[in-house]
Amino acid sequence: MSTTCCGRFFFNIRSEQDLIRDHSGCILPDIEAAISAALVGGLRIRPDTGSLRHPQQFEITSEDGKLVAIVPIDY
Repeated sequence: MSTTCCGRFFFNIRSEQDLIRDHSGCILPDIEAAISAALVGGLRIRPDTGSLRHPQQFEITSEDGKLVAIVPIDY
């Protein structure tokens, strides 16, 4: 997998019917760090919290809007 050096990554959350966009993002050294952050974040999401009832995955995008990874959210 190719990596991007020190960029802003956005962690959008998708459910069956909805998408919540991350408008602030997070500056991380590369895609692998973004995936790790999503895995840790997925552990903190509960199906009964937030505006999404059943989040299914993070859709990680780069600063230029390209989808760089999809990380499933497991409970």
